[in-house]
Amino acid sequence: MGGVVALPTDTQYALSAVASDDLSVAEVFRLKRRPGGENLPVFLPPATWRAHLEAMAEPLDERLSSLAESAWPGAVTLIVRKRDDWPTRAVDGATIALRIPDHPVAAEVLDLIDAPLTGTSANIHGEAASLSADDVRRQFLPGPASARLSESLHILGEAGIMPAGTASTILDCTGQIPRVLRRGPMLSAQVGELLMRHWGLSDLDSVS
Repeated sequence: MGGVVALPTDTQYALSAVASDDLSVAEVFRLKRRPGGENLPVFLPPATWRAHLEAMAEPLDERLSSLAESAWPGAVTLIVRKRDDWPTRAVDGATIALRIPDHPVAAEVLDLIDAPLTGTSANIHGEAASLSADDVRRQFLPGPASARLSESLHILGEAGIMPAGTASTILDCTGQIPRVLRRGPMLSAQVGELLMRHWGLSDLDSVS
């Protein structure tokens, strides 16, 4: 394998490769110049996400299952506990960050491959996120010196500016109460209602 695509999502472009393929994941780290040991978020295929979630993560309780059902597809990343028997270079630790992007190109690719893909933002580590295909080109394909990069990175979807233009909201769901690690686009009313009903959270800022 070893292939990496710049994938349009509902928030930003992502660098996506098959998360269980160590060669592909190593290429994501190389392209992004991301320090080793920093875990990569993972996208799940919309059509089969429940089966993949069961294979990758420890069982979710009923409340977290409802939250995932309501939040996905969408700009909400849930951090849950990873199964010990799902080894991957993308995630070196006890937890895994998961979401399903709400974008037709991303959904089609994920369902076609039917495998979890890395979902890290398509930018060189420390640089601004890429909100368009041109942004990806400027960062990763700036000139002749990048020939080796251009052979391994394929940009999908001339989709204009990504609709959200900001990273997803990250909810750490490994404790007794979900905790906000990063605020992104506004949560849907349904997600907000679940957070209130199950955990009494009326203002996510209060648990950041």
